[in-house]
Amino acid sequence: MILHQTSLATRAIKFAASAGLAAIACSALANGEYKVYGTDFAWNNDFNKGTINVSFGTGSTANMTFWQDETAYNLYGYPACIRGWHYGFNPANDNLFPKQMSSIHTCPCTFDYSSGYSGSGSSNMAGDFAYDLFFRTDNQKSTPELEMMVWAGNDSYPIGTLQNSNVLSTGGYTFDFWAGYNSAAGYETYTFIPHGTAGQGTLPTSGGLSIDIKTFTNWLVSNGKSSYNNSMYLDVVEAGLEWTRGYGWVWIQGTVTAS
Repeated sequence: MILHQTSLATRAIKFAASAGLAAIACSALANGEYKVYGTDFAWNNDFNKGTINVSFGTGSTANMTFWQDETAYNLYGYPACIRGWHYGFNPANDNLFPKQMSSIHTCPCTFDYSSGYSGSGSSNMAGDFAYDLFFRTDNQKSTPELEMMVWAGNDSYPIGTLQNSNVLSTGGYTFDFWAGYNSAAGYETYTFIPHGTAGQGTLPTSGGLSIDIKTFTNWLVSNGKSSYNNSMYLDVVEAGLEWTRGYGWVWIQGTVTAS
């Protein structure tokens, strides 16, 4: 979750889509189209229902290009490559998740992104490229009870406040740890963000982040972060862009596995 750089207003709850939709290859939801790629899917999670346009990529790995033209700060959406159950929604119908964290030894993920603008001057792109994970205390494919985010390139502030600096290094970054309660969603949000980048003012135009999710959850346990424990179930891993402003295009690609 994100706090806008200017207003510091929390974003709304991510759309909880109906789980009963048919898992066809490409379809339209109330707030965004999706395409299934085997066990994963790419979803144009457009909070404003029409602000963000999308074109899905080919091949077996979830990927897509999306674009918009918005100059005012707002949280327009979180287009993402996903494996698992987002508030009970999973058109891929893959059952790797929910999975109890105590049974997961490794959970490697890859995430690559780039963006561009065909005009002159700056595109004023803003937001955060990030993994988003939801946990529950049971294996029901339903509303989350805890959110954990791992940010890559960004120019924003996470929800809550800075708790610890330089907590771990992996995937080419050293991370700070933020935490706060999202009253709109009704759960705690933990965010790992590259050190010193919160509100830095410039969203990188390309990059990537390959990590093992267990590196971060192990740190939570070792450091007594009480909202998380290894008896919880991981419902979903998502990799996308929380888009808060700008005009131009963005390409993302992501993969997730666990064993």
